Amino acid sequence: MLKVYSKRFGESVIGFVDKYRFDPFFRTEVNIIGLQLLNLVFLLGVIGVAATTLYHDTSTTVSEGIQAALAPNASATSIVESVVAQITAMRSRTLMFAAGTIITTTILLSYVVTRMALAPVRNALESQKLFIGNVAHELRTPISIIKTNTEVSLMSPDVSIELKKTLESTIEELDRTSEIINNLLSLSASIKPERMEFKDVDFGEVVSHVMQQMEGLSEPKHLEIEVRMSERRTVHGNAIALEQVVMNIVKNAITHTPRNGRILVTVEPVHPNHMEFTVRDSGSGIPRKDLFRIFEPYYRGDPSRKRGGWGGGGLGLTIVSELVKLHNGKITVRSAEKRGTTVTVLLPAGGQDPDFEDARRQHENASEIAVDFSHNSPRNT
Repeated sequence: MLKVYSKRFGESVIGFVDKYRFDPFFRTEVNIIGLQLLNLVFLLGVIGVAATTLYHDTSTTVSEGIQAALAPNASATSIVESVVAQITAMRSRTLMFAAGTIITTTILLSYVVTRMALAPVRNALESQKLFIGNVAHELRTPISIIKTNTEVSLMSPDVSIELKKTLESTIEELDRTSEIINNLLSLSASIKPERMEFKDVDFGEVVSHVMQQMEGLSEPKHLEIEVRMSERRTVHGNAIALEQVVMNIVKNAITHTPRNGRILVTVEPVHPNHMEFTVRDSGSGIPRKDLFRIFEPYYRGDPSRKRGGWGGGGLGLTIVSELVKLHNGKITVRSAEKRGTTVTVLLPAGGQDPDFEDARRQHENASEIAVDFSHNSPRNT
């Protein structure tokens, strides 16, 4: 019987050790429980030391008071008052020491526990993004080959009308899949800012290049697109990343603006050493219940937005928000159903001003992403 229990105990220990080694969440749970037990032991030690010190000091003070009271011509009343005052002061000092130690230890423990609890989640997210990036990269080649073969098949004069429509639809789906893959790769790359080169960029050229690329998407809908740009339009950033930001925002506006609608794109300097990029459309708008979650990866709200919706494959605005954060910028979205959407991106301006570096450093820790839930957003005109 003893051998059976010993065997089961050994198996349990081995299972515990293996789970601790290979399960990061279980390891975190064990570590947190261990830290809490150590903290409990430490606090009990602090309380014990404080109580012992207070007892020792109190006993010494009382003994000295008794000896003083036994002396000739001693005033018992004054001696008692002095002893009581000393004991009260010692008690206050001891309680302040114990309370300060407990509060400090609790704050430090909370910080350590929070870091430990979030570490597996943080590592899992980074591993997930890396895995997605690797898979997306591997899919690019076969998709490119399939698209090329399909396009070659379309060139054949023997292709029937029905088959031609099927092949054209296949190419459209392949293009959409390629866009999703490109977004996945962009999302994966955005977590490695050290790979991005930041320098002064003419943001006007970036916007103009994107608008030219979007002509094929906007012309069939006969949209009225107006672009206003100031003479000063240099920003400090990565040109490729900024083009991705502009591309996703403008494409979303075109997609959700109805035929004969209007889109206004502006680039202008605001605040000290900052540049503002705004896209205002007269489209369908975003429902209030979905607005708060538009930056979440793969989030889809209205099923009618499933194709070409805000974020395309569910990653467009996620990538935009990540890239804006890497630029120490801010993005604000104001929208109401059937009243259009306004997306505003605030970016650090280029270094043409003498005080640019100081201003940029002041704003480095102030980047944020904001969403405006106002139903009173002005109508696009």
